[in-house]
Amino acid sequence: MADIKNQTLQGRVTLDGKTFTDCAFQNAQLVYKGGQQPSFVNCRFVQSRFMFEDEAANTVNFLRGMLQPQTGMRGFVTGMMPEIGG
Repeated sequence: MADIKNQTLQGRVTLDGKTFTDCAFQNAQLVYKGGQQPSFVNCRFVQSRFMFEDEAANTVNFLRGMLQPQTGMRGFVTGMMPEIGG
């Protein structure tokens, strides 16, 4: 796992397989593709957003589809991951 420390990161930042320690993300597009989970330690996020691509996008879209009322699976998904229940 790559270690990135004490940096200010802007623009497109690929997250897979990296550990970020004491970093600031400013106006960053945080891209997760579904590889090894990134780690964040004492980081700050300013006007940044997550983006999901490749396998990660497939998983997010699958869960989003399961949350639709007509599926009858909303309770199952929110029970499995209550933090996305909104």
